[in-house]
Amino acid sequence: MREIGIGIAGFGTVGGGVISILRSHAREIEARLGARIVVRRVAVRDPAKERMVDLDRSFLTTRYQDLITDPSIQVVVELVGGTTEARALVLAALGAGKHVVTANKALLAFHGDEIFRLAQEKGVDVYYEGAVAGGVPVIRTLREALASDRIQAIHGIVNGTTNYILTSMAEKGEPLAKALAEAQRLGYAEADPTLDVSGGDAAQKLCLLAQLAFGARLAPQDVLTEGILGLLPEDFAWAKTFGYTIKLLAVARRSDGGTAPGGLIEARVHPALIPADSMLAGVRGAMNAVLLRSDALGPTLLFGQGAGAMPTGSAVVADIIDLSRNLVSGSPGRVPLPPATPLVSLRSHSEIRTSYYLRFSVKDAPGVLARIAATLASRGISISAVQQREHDEEGVPVALVIVTHEAREADLQAAIGEIDRFDTTSAPTRLIRIEAV
Repeated sequence: MREIGIGIAGFGTVGGGVISILRSHAREIEARLGARIVVRRVAVRDPAKERMVDLDRSFLTTRYQDLITDPSIQVVVELVGGTTEARALVLAALGAGKHVVTANKALLAFHGDEIFRLAQEKGVDVYYEGAVAGGVPVIRTLREALASDRIQAIHGIVNGTTNYILTSMAEKGEPLAKALAEAQRLGYAEADPTLDVSGGDAAQKLCLLAQLAFGARLAPQDVLTEGILGLLPEDFAWAKTFGYTIKLLAVARRSDGGTAPGGLIEARVHPALIPADSMLAGVRGAMNAVLLRSDALGPTLLFGQGAGAMPTGSAVVADIIDLSRNLVSGSPGRVPLPPATPLVSLRSHSEIRTSYYLRFSVKDAPGVLARIAATLASRGISISAVQQREHDEEGVPVALVIVTHEAREADLQAAIGEIDRFDTTSAPTRLIRIEAV
């Protein structure tokens, strides 16, 4: 039976999952593929470190270059993380004519142009299903299953850490710090969770999704990105009052206008109020989900585990199998790489139009609501609903919550800037966008 040799760089959580799946599913994989996938070398930093999967030390190397120079290795699997070593390894592998599988969303978000261009020059493939939403097959769905369709919008819950935190805040009324500590205790959050809670991780993933769905060329800094640190338990209580829940959403959708062939798209990551009966509202805990809307198929929801050894390992192994199938059939490049020039351009964030939840902290004085309403109206912003809860203690600021109709982002921000300067405003206004998903 023909053998497909692979070399794996990185033997951490995901690397262990990949090797475990290749071992336990070897017979089924061989039957489906008509070839045997063989791990030739595994590059690690510390060969003496204990691993979740036992592997003969003779397979281990501390030199990533050994994966490149070994002629029996046809596919290099990059699982080292980061963007420095990973970039050097991937470029070296492609330069040597080897195919690459990676689960590294940061690498592709920041250096995808360079990587895909070199792969095209060398006639080799880059597969990256594990880079977004773990075991949820959203990359393959966009790249292949919906290749004939025109995507109109993506709404994704693509960070399990923040979804676990927001679920705890919504269901238990916990403050963010307590929910985060519990997520760290359970292993859902890193010791330094900055990339997750800031929205940065989701923004990197959105760059890859927008590239596949719309032919966009985005870097993480192009995405409007807001994290979850400003959310309070009371925001969840207010959201429930209005029939919503709160999720950290990665949003990319088509907009009118622009001169690019595919028009304009919006690209943003931020907390959002979504209807409590929507498909994404029921995504709880550390789960991930991506809702795609397309012309022919309409809404499609992909749901599953977004991280961990086995979910991400499963996605990586699926890519290895797909690449091996290309090699067996002599058809590399079967799935085209992203377009060399972008098909869409990015709408200015200031031109985004959506509805808004606004939580004001104001002095309990006559005329405050009227003044705020007049300021919003002067910017063309109309009010959909208003709620206020008073304190029994005299002089204590009160919460005033307003839900607006659809408005332009620039107008809304300008109005808030003016309201926050009022002598009756006690704290900066909290803004959360509303998405009718």
